[in-house]
Amino acid sequence: MNTGLQGLLGTFDGSGAWYDSAGKSAAYRIRQTNTSTADGFEVAFKHDFDDGTVVDARVSMSWIAPNLFRLDVAGTPVGNGYVFGGVCHYHMKLGEKFVEVSYVPGADSVEVFGSSSTNAEGNYIAWKETLLRTAS
Repeated sequence: MNTGLQGLLGTFDGSGAWYDSAGKSAAYRIRQTNTSTADGFEVAFKHDFDDGTVVDARVSMSWIAPNLFRLDVAGTPVGNGYVFGGVCHYHMKLGEKFVEVSYVPGADSVEVFGSSSTNAEGNYIAWKETLLRTAS
């Protein structure tokens, strides 16, 4: 296992907000669990939006070289990423959409920053999340 992952592993709860290029924004609640696997690590998250929408997703990362990983969704490679100094960053292509995410760990927290080339309405979107560790 990459020792830079230590601050990212565990279960976290928190909140986030997204902002799009049309000037819209909304808040949401998050539960995220990051676990080590035999050949990498996995990120599973659930986002509960105020409008009742729920996003429940799981992505798997497999080491391809020291500090570098391949990102799989449902067993299909969709992107790549890296871990340096505890910071984890990845990018992926889902259909015509490009998504990038960064995880920056704190003592018992993780700050998440991300963006997507398009949201459901076709606008550029970015988000920030603050997650607090609830279990190791």
